[in-house]
Amino acid sequence: MRRADIKLGYSCNNACLHCVIDDFRDVVLASGRPEDLSTETYARELRESRSRGAQRGVFTGGEPSIRKDLLELLAVARDLGLGIDMQSNGRRFADLEFASAMMAAAPVGFCIALHGNGPELHDRITQRPGSFDQTVAGIRNLVSLGASVGGKLVLQKLNSRVLPETVKLFIDLGVDNVCITFPHACGSARKLFDQVVPRYADVQGAVLRSIELCARSRVSVDTEAIPLCLLPGCERFASELGFLMDDDTELKQYGKDDVIDWAEERPKIKQKFPQCRHCRYDPVCEGPWREYPEAYGSREFVPVPGERVHTLEELMSPAGPLKTM
Repeated sequence: MRRADIKLGYSCNNACLHCVIDDFRDVVLASGRPEDLSTETYARELRESRSRGAQRGVFTGGEPSIRKDLLELLAVARDLGLGIDMQSNGRRFADLEFASAMMAAAPVGFCIALHGNGPELHDRITQRPGSFDQTVAGIRNLVSLGASVGGKLVLQKLNSRVLPETVKLFIDLGVDNVCITFPHACGSARKLFDQVVPRYADVQGAVLRSIELCARSRVSVDTEAIPLCLLPGCERFASELGFLMDDDTELKQYGKDDVIDWAEERPKIKQKFPQCRHCRYDPVCEGPWREYPEAYGSREFVPVPGERVHTLEELMSPAGPLKTM
């Protein structure tokens, strides 16, 4: 399925420590352009993507839900026949009336970010007091309205110790899927690298326990930017496998003129190492974001012995009990 991932702009009511968009926002503002795309420009982007065969549109930013023209833009996507996904911090949906209006405007699948198991931690990461309570209320409202809601957590030094507890909160809130994402050291995460980006070795156990928790709770789970050698027994949950099997996404990054083919771009901003050639997962693993080994080196990435994997289907189907650290 062809998707169009289109940035609405860079305005946001959070200021997350790990946010990757700061660099793009700086470029846009330095050029004298507005922080966000206009209604007309975004509608045109939707129409152009549809004309190139896009079947789904991903509303992302910044924070889509704070735009005054959001319902209008959802109607444009709906009338074009686009399925709609939205990446959001969920705070605006704490207003049940607004959440209901969203659901009435168009069928939307939501991915809501929550970065801690309580207000002290989550609000510290978002740098916005009260954001945890609003996000949790937003998720509850969307679930109560029958929306398809996935949860996303960006793993970092501050929240890694409570990762299983945060995943359990997602499950209790009724989400359909949990995505555990390793931070990409761009934007704020680059500027605050030492504060934000953990070593894989320090978070591996928490990631594996969280995957097992989801699997036992019958909640779908996936990881992003965690190499397969660091997911023993849980390799099939790496989202990159899904990308490789069915990744037809065009990325429109406000501040860049070109439409980006995400399947081509993603391997360019990740890195493999000489030892990877001896790993059974080498044909299907992309490695970590390039910025990681620049800071921490590559010693953590140990080749996994065994017969080389020839098809993605070998990893996508369940293969025995989950292992935990």
